[in-house]
Amino acid sequence: MPLCLVLNGLPAVADTVFAQTTIRPREVITADAVFVKDVDTTGAVQSLEQVIGAEAKHAIYAGRPVLIANITQPAVIERNQLVAATFVLNGLTIATEARALERGAVGDVIRAMNITSRSTIRAEVLEGGTLRVLP
Repeated sequence: MPLCLVLNGLPAVADTVFAQTTIRPREVITADAVFVKDVDTTGAVQSLEQVIGAEAKHAIYAGRPVLIANITQPAVIERNQLVAATFVLNGLTIATEARALERGAVGDVIRAMNITSRSTIRAEVLEGGTLRVLP
């Protein structure tokens, strides 16, 4: 029999977000793909705000809870995409074009290849899908 905590005479039940339809890996989760149920599931997302606009890391099947470990920020840069890259150091700014060698969300550090020099660089993904080259 499950343990139920009672506060002020009412059972404490947390909301859990469930998949309405099957959500594929790398799919951005929309409002019509999920719903909230009055069930407490350990490790699951508890509000729609946390999950809508996020990206699924793995397949989430219809009727199953959406686990926190199965979602992430959506990628703004795809592998092999050509992107603007900027290097700034001591007032010197160098702008170039790079090819992303990995997918990345805002704030991620990914590898990219400088198109001009063909060297591999490490860069932080910025809003708008650009890169800030790290020293």
